[in-house]
Amino acid sequence: MTSPTALFVIPPEIIQHILAFCHPLDVSAFSRTCRAGYNVVYSLNDQYLWRELIIHHFDDPRKSLRYTTSSIPFRYDWKMELQRRIMSSSIVLNARGISDDQLRFALETFISIIDDASPIPRIQAEPSNGLHWLAYLLHQSRLLYRQPPQELKQLVARLSVYFLFSDVDEDEEYAIISPGQRTESRCFAYDLRNYNMDNNWGPYLRDGSVNWLHVQHLMAVVWSNLADLPERWKNVRPPVGLEATRAFSAPDIASQRDWAGVEGTWRRCVCFMDYRDLFSFNFSNVFRGPRNKAYFTENARFREATRLLEVKLKVVARDKLKFSNMDEDLAVCNSLYPPLYFHGVSRGVDGNGALIEGMVKMGNDGAVRYKFNEKVSIHDGTTQWSSEGVQVGSVASAAGVVGAWTTSIHDQGDPVGPFWLWKVSDDFPADAVVDYI
Repeated sequence: MTSPTALFVIPPEIIQHILAFCHPLDVSAFSRTCRAGYNVVYSLNDQYLWRELIIHHFDDPRKSLRYTTSSIPFRYDWKMELQRRIMSSSIVLNARGISDDQLRFALETFISIIDDASPIPRIQAEPSNGLHWLAYLLHQSRLLYRQPPQELKQLVARLSVYFLFSDVDEDEEYAIISPGQRTESRCFAYDLRNYNMDNNWGPYLRDGSVNWLHVQHLMAVVWSNLADLPERWKNVRPPVGLEATRAFSAPDIASQRDWAGVEGTWRRCVCFMDYRDLFSFNFSNVFRGPRNKAYFTENARFREATRLLEVKLKVVARDKLKFSNMDEDLAVCNSLYPPLYFHGVSRGVDGNGALIEGMVKMGNDGAVRYKFNEKVSIHDGTTQWSSEGVQVGSVASAAGVVGAWTTSIHDQGDPVGPFWLWKVSDDFPADAVVDYI
């Protein structure tokens, strides 16, 4: 039998190369066998072992968009980052009681893993090791199904938006929105107080950053309504799960100029209440109102409409926009992701089209935002609808854009509702549109 002393006759660089193929916890156990083992793992003055462990078990962060598009030289503490991930795993899997500081540490670590996921290459895409690890961990820990403290709700909601419908084909339990959650999300999504000038009539906070709680509720309403569609439409759903959040995972990303993958064919699911119901929910005392959840749980006459639309978009110059004012302060825009302007058409089951004009930009918080208007001719006049949405995940993600629509006039009491916009291939069946109540 080879003695420990004989093992360490091997150059430490070779031992590190062998350890790089082991699980990080096994490497930690090896370092505790003896002083020589500890020195091999922790005392060499380079980050080779830590770098290789991350690359083998997660994704190479040097390939992620936040580094490949950054003007700042790449600096990454491989050892610290690996230790963060293993420690976060231990926190959510093993701790009976997690402190708020520990939970924040773990949530921020998990979101950084999503940010570090490699973009989908144009040829032979491979699953992300890091996202696979994270999906398994979130399933096992059920972290996102616990009630978080108030100050961490935005972080939990953001991670939930990325993960909530993961593995819907493998585990139907996780694909279902519970009746209680659906009611809670309807109450939030159709509460007119949640749409005003302070949040630009969209899922944003006062400081302009994304309100992930709002996005989560909008998403839950749309997904629940899509699940109610007849069997024929069961496959007309947006891609979901952590893999769908990866950069360039949407189909038909053809142009570097179109960094957001705007051009092409999309599907859009729009949900809405009858305006009389919307007004009654917000302002009347029926069902112990206003804005009481009983309006949805005890009202046998309540109906919510779901409209599935085909959308075709094309990137254009800003001066080609005809009816939309998409003013943007270019001085505060991201130079690597300049605003893109687009126009196109939206078509429903009746075949009538609405004109669309809008803009996509990168927010200061790293979230991609869509803003667009629709113009629909009605007899001798026109009505315009305005939409604000957030990309779920990274640039040009398959998961698409979730947001809220309302009128472009923004009068008090105007109707509102959630939408979900996702890209499909250009040969997607054109008849995959529907009106459903």
